[in-house]
Parts: sequence; C-alpha cells; structure tokens
Amino acid sequence: MNPLSKYILRQHFGPFLFGCALIIFVLVIDVVLQMMDQILSKGLSFKAAGQLFFYNLGWIIALAVPMAVLVAVLMAFGRMSADSEILALKASGIGLLQLMKPVLVTAVILTAIMILFNDRILPNWNHTARNIQTDLKKRKASIVLKQKEGVFIRELGDYSMLIRRVDEEANKLFGVTLIDSRNSGPPQVLHATEANVEIFDDEGLMRLTLFDGEFHRIDSQDPRQYVKGHFDRQVIRIQDNGRTTSPHFSSSSYRSDREMDVKSMWQAIAKYRFEQIRLTSIMDSTVVSFLNAVSLQYEQDFLDSGKSEMHKHPDPNRRTETLADHSKKIGLEFEKHHRSIKQGKRRINAYLVEIHKKFSIAAACLVFVLVGAPVGALVRTRGPAIAVVTSLLFFFAYWMFLIGGEGLADRGFIHPGVAMWAPNLFFSMIGILLLRAVAFDRPPSGKIGQSVFSALYQQKQPK
Repeated sequence: MNPLSKYILRQHFGPFLFGCALIIFVLVIDVVLQMMDQILSKGLSFKAAGQLFFYNLGWIIALAVPMAVLVAVLMAFGRMSADSEILALKASGIGLLQLMKPVLVTAVILTAIMILFNDRILPNWNHTARNIQTDLKKRKASIVLKQKEGVFIRELGDYSMLIRRVDEEANKLFGVTLIDSRNSGPPQVLHATEANVEIFDDEGLMRLTLFDGEFHRIDSQDPRQYVKGHFDRQVIRIQDNGRTTSPHFSSSSYRSDREMDVKSMWQAIAKYRFEQIRLTSIMDSTVVSFLNAVSLQYEQDFLDSGKSEMHKHPDPNRRTETLADHSKKIGLEFEKHHRSIKQGKRRINAYLVEIHKKFSIAAACLVFVLVGAPVGALVRTRGPAIAVVTSLLFFFAYWMFLIGGEGLADRGFIHPGVAMWAPNLFFSMIGILLLRAVAFDRPPSGKIGQSVFSALYQQKQPK
C-alpha cells in the first residue's frame, strides 16, 4: 500500500469510529427508552438487563456500520476538499477515482465482514434477545394473557379460560369465563366481571382472583338439578405445567426469519415449495376424481333409463343431493388447501426478503462510498455536523425505500430481490452521476441533476 492510500484511510478511520459511536448511542438510547417501562415494572436485575442490552446490539451494529461509512466518507472527503487537498492532487495528475480506490477496497472488505455478521452472528443474537424478552413477559401475567385476548385458553390443565379484555397497565382482566373440569360429570362454569392474575415461577402456579362473579353447575348426582350462585371474591389456583416458569431464561427452538441464517431459510423455502407442490397435486387429483365420479354417475343413469319399467329407477333427487354434498366437501378442502398455499407463499416471500436484506444492507457500505465521496467533495466542510446530518438524510431515504420495498415484497407485489436491491441500485446511480460530475467537472444532464449539482457546488465557494 502506497503512502497516499495509507493517508486516505487514516483520514477515514477517526470519523468512522466517531460515526459508529454516535449512531450506536442514538439507537441504544431509543431502545433503552422503549424498554425502560418493562424493565422497571418487572424488577429486572442488572445482569438480565445487561444480557438483554448486549443481544439487542446485533441489529444496531448491522445498521450503524453502513451509516458510519457514509459519515466517514463525507467527513474525510469534505475536509480534504475544504483544505484544497483534492484540488492539489488533481493538479498533480491524481484524480478523485484514484483517491477512492483504497476506500472502495476497504468498503468491499467491510461488506464481506458485515455479510458474515448478518448471517452468522445477528440471527443468534436476535433469537437470544427474543427468548429473554419472552421470559420477561412472564413476570407480568397480563402481558402474557394479552396475546390470548378473546381466545379460549385450553392449556391450563383441568381449566379452560376466556378473557374478553386485558388491561396491561393495571394488570387486570375483564369479562373472565372459567370452565372447571376437575370433577367428573358436567363442568362448572364461573364468570367474573373482573380478575387479578399472578404467576409464581418457582411453583409453576397461576393464581386467579375473581371479583363480582357467578357460578353455574349441574348436580352430578341429579342432572335435573341446575345450581346458580353469586360470589364477591373467589381465588382459583391453576397448576400451569405447560408454561416454562423457571426464573432462568428459556431457549425456544422456534426461530423467525430474522433469527435464521441463509442456509436455514433456503431449507425452509424448499420445504414450503414442496408442500405447495403436494397440495396442488392433491387438488388436481381431487378434481379428476370428482369429474370421474360425475361421469360414471351419469353413465349409470343413462343405462338405467334404457331398462324396462320393471326395474327401479334411481332417485334423481338423491343423486343430486349426493353430488351436492360431495362438491361442498371438495369446496371446503379446496379452500383449506388454497389458504395453506397462500400462507406458504407469504412465508417464502418473507424468507426471500430476509435473505436479500442480509446482503443488501451489508452492500450499502460500498454504495455509500460511491455517494459520499462526491458529495463530500462538493460540500467542502470541516466539522462533523453537516456530515452527520447529510448522512442521516441519505440513510433515512435509503431505509424508507427499503421498508417500502419489504412491505410490497411481503404482499407479493414485487419480487423480494428487486425490492431489497432497488435502494442500492438507485443510490449507486446517483453516486455514479455525482462522481462523474465531480471527477470530470461535468454537471449531470437534466434540470433536476443540474439544480442539485449547482446547489451543492455553490456551498463550496468561499464567502
């Protein structure tokens, strides 16, 4: 490596560390503020809080590194342009493209490192962070039951429960219906307008305190006797063996798309595609079988119609009813298979989006070098303020572009690869046009391009 390349990289090293530290700090503050209420309400220990904070750093680092590259390139080339170093090097026959070579090579290496990080480390950190957050939710029962609002909960041993509304802040349940099946015979039904719930992790026990309720039951000895009563307060203890209520963090085997590496997601995609082929084959064979059955039925009716009047004719109403029932059954099966196929397509799109996102976000390190170098040379600034604000604006536009594409890809409107790589292609084109304009002093064609170039160029004129 020649001395000039070393000098260029040294100019980027400090701003890169500054950009990383600043962006990580901003994102960490946002995460801490979001989790503060949960941490305080659950009495989280410092060790558990440290673990949760550490594993949430994964996605923060994945976003901070490309942003820090943009900050570093803007600051380095802006400072060199402000000190007329780029102009002096141009006069010596060294153009902007030659100055960018070591930065581009470093960006390629950093892109490869971030691809490995996004594929190998980030999924495991996301998985561990989700397990920790899941266990933290168990410390406050109402948060757990919020997910079951309006749904019958049948995994409570001898009890089943329906909750109409959950107030997470007050840790209260409203409109609670409890079915007690501990005894033989018809179950007892309890209904309460309000209830409190507590979970005791050490014993795997849920204590439910019901207020202002009534009970209904049928006498097991005499089924003709119906008993109804009212209570002001009643405590129910439910042994919740199906829940992992250990105070230590559990490890769920389930992984979402953001908790899987590329290899695992391709395997999941292959599984869903095989299932779609299987369901499609079942639907095709069902249609063929139904059509054959209809054809045979009408052939039999035709043969029967040619027989003498002594033979009994088939009942056409019964035949129509049989075919109608059969077609209705097939329709229900078709609807079920169609939902499964549609759900499988959505899962495949989600996996493909995540696969392409792992590479596209890492490749943003290279894209932001193409954009940042000419912009920094045009803006000509020494301080970090303009560089940070400019990089945030660029990355905000990039991220909105990426999020919008992800939403469209998840719904199947555009291909996931196109959605995830479109921001990189768009900003690469902008960077190449600006680079051509700065390196060869040729303003871009078109009114918009000339206006942008003129606005940036005017800022570098001495006042």
